Amino acid sequence: MSKLLGAELTDELYHRLAGDHLDAVADKVIPICTVDAKGWPHPALLSYFEVVAKDPRNIRLATYTDSTTTNNMRRNGKLTIVILDERMAFYIKGTAEEILPRMQCAPHNAKLNLRVEQVLTDHADEQFEPGAYLSAGVTYYNPNRAREQQQAVALLRELRE
Repeated sequence: MSKLLGAELTDELYHRLAGDHLDAVADKVIPICTVDAKGWPHPALLSYFEVVAKDPRNIRLATYTDSTTTNNMRRNGKLTIVILDERMAFYIKGTAEEILPRMQCAPHNAKLNLRVEQVLTDHADEQFEPGAYLSAGVTYYNPNRAREQQQAVALLRELRE
């Protein structure tokens, strides 16, 4: 059951997305969802190396410049970011706008800004699922994570600008 929290990131979400503690989230996945030209939800996966909160109302993203996901955001601006982890489920909805078609430090990525419009939390309804909770988030394995994490510092810095 989801519940609207407001139109800006909570302190918990802001600090999680601030990009200051990459070691804690280096293996976590951030699902996002755009809307394609036919009105279908289009899911995609990002890492915490590609997403950073500029402030509680703005989240910057780096997505492949020629991807369906990026083209969907260019066309209609609709984006939902999903944050899942142990005992945590948030949906961040807003309007995305392209800032740059190619980033300086990663020319294969476009730089976008999500203007936060809704933040929702989700949890099991105690009446129907007593004691139920998410036990983990979505994770991934990257054999080059150390190198990617070093590159992420520059990418996140550029996203914040």
